[in-house]
Amino acid sequence: MSTLLGISLISLSISLHPAALTYPQTIPNTILSEKSQPMGTYVGELQELWQFPSDHLPIAMTLDHLNFVSWNVLDAEYMSWVTEKNSQGISRSMIADEHVYINQSRLTIRDRHIADLILQMVSHPTHPRSILSLQECSKSFIEELRQRLPSYFEIISNHGNAVLLDRHCFDLTAAKEVSGVFSDAPYRSFQDISIRRRDTGQPLRLINAHLPGDPNQPGRFEFARYLARTFDPELTTIAMGDMNFDELEMEDAMKQAFPNNSSFSLYSPYCTNISPDVFKSKAIDHFLVYSPEKSPVALNSPDEIMPGLNPIISLMHLQ
Repeated sequence: MSTLLGISLISLSISLHPAALTYPQTIPNTILSEKSQPMGTYVGELQELWQFPSDHLPIAMTLDHLNFVSWNVLDAEYMSWVTEKNSQGISRSMIADEHVYINQSRLTIRDRHIADLILQMVSHPTHPRSILSLQECSKSFIEELRQRLPSYFEIISNHGNAVLLDRHCFDLTAAKEVSGVFSDAPYRSFQDISIRRRDTGQPLRLINAHLPGDPNQPGRFEFARYLARTFDPELTTIAMGDMNFDELEMEDAMKQAFPNNSSFSLYSPYCTNISPDVFKSKAIDHFLVYSPEKSPVALNSPDEIMPGLNPIISLMHLQ
């Protein structure tokens, strides 16, 4: 096996517009519609090699000088899938080592580590995050963030999903929790948030989603139809999150929801998770971006997100 020493970000665009990449690539830049197979490869049981506090990797992008990140931070309530069932082959990883509750609280050392990394992202020297879209947030983790984030950050939290918003940059104009979209999980909700830029007055719409992942259920199609049903051609819209389906499956869902060629572009930078039991890496965390002005999206390199991320991404692309 040879491990990739660097990682590139692949633009996957429904509207066939590749994102601008500004550094050398080690994975071919592939237009989504030209692909017959999704990203990913067999990685085996990584175990102690997985020195990262979540089973998902964050993804990040820049649009109109705004820096976004999306990350499933792994709720400790689901830890048995990692530690007991070893479903992803990382039961002896950092995740398990740091799953230690602090002083009889519901907060773990791992939760605190993730909060540390979020603080690093919001104060990054070149790409400070002004919008963070998080999934699988426990109540104790949200409280930890409220205590530690800079006072100018607002947290909008609904049933495990949370958007962190820099109020120096944005005014919050509306926020709603949307449920009843997924027929197999009507209780599963996502966030639909409207904000306005303070510098330009431009309105933006943010959707933070964690889709139900049963491959035999229509969750991806129902989510895509929601985007089509609520689409506003004059409004910049960014849907992001753990979508539980790979880039080709999400492209298919979007094409069916927008039969006349969607203006949304799908960005899946790299593999972010390991398939249970089969130990294959997959890209299931995505950005879906619509810009009326067709503003370019720059996918951020690992070092532009947080220190030490690149070696973990490389593990997901072993060959």
